[in-house]
Amino acid sequence: MKNKIALAIMFFMCFFFGHRCFSHSQTTHQEASWQQEIENYLKKAEVCAEKRRVGRRTEAWLLCLTDGKIERRGFFRITNRTRPHPLADSYKYDLAAYELNKLLDLNIVPPTVEREIEGKKGSLSLLIEGAITEEIRINRKIEPPDLESFKHSLGQLTIFENLTYSNSYCGKRDLGDILIMRKEDWKIWRVDFSEAFAPLPELIPECHVTGCSKKLFQTLLKLDNDVVKAKLSLYLNEQEINALLQRKNIIIEKIQNLIEEKGEEAVLYSENSLK
Repeated sequence: MKNKIALAIMFFMCFFFGHRCFSHSQTTHQEASWQQEIENYLKKAEVCAEKRRVGRRTEAWLLCLTDGKIERRGFFRITNRTRPHPLADSYKYDLAAYELNKLLDLNIVPPTVEREIEGKKGSLSLLIEGAITEEIRINRKIEPPDLESFKHSLGQLTIFENLTYSNSYCGKRDLGDILIMRKEDWKIWRVDFSEAFAPLPELIPECHVTGCSKKLFQTLLKLDNDVVKAKLSLYLNEQEINALLQRKNIIIEKIQNLIEEKGEEAVLYSENSLK
């Protein structure tokens, strides 16, 4: 009888946790498929008649795109002042951020590809429709239905801000770069990395790391430096990449210290608690 009960418990646990792992794996696969689908679309879609200049400091355009079946809108940035230019501002940093986002399996940066349009090279990103900015959310005092999940998602964003050394969220310089799919599932997107990846081997002073998901932490631990260099060397120089890798190590050490101090449950949260 005891053996039957034990087997029943084991079966239930395998079914329950196996189902959760399968569901997460399926979601991850769907996100990767969607990213690839949108990348292909952005590379091949034709530009419609609609074209509007946006932004002041950076030359960028809001474009209407079509593949003959579906119309979408894209954001095309062509400014290309890479470091060591004193006023670094480049579409290549958007591409680097998207590739890093994929390496970390975060799905926090909209699909972005390099493309030439009307003889000009730039980064073409999918425009996220139907979102509000974090700036609007704060000003209108709109609270998420699940505050804890929302805070966890912002925790993920804090890690990414530090890795890319882009402090729109942490420095509260431009909260318009944080988009929230409020009418759907409160998913957070981060856009505009044109001034990111400063070659500084330190974390952003006001961007405090307090935790992240277990999955992201494990991904950071396993992230191979040579893979990062291979993926990002098309867009970043050696100093920028080395500083990024140093920031990665600082973040890992910071999280490990927090775990020792507060315990794993207080620092690392499950992927299911994210929005």
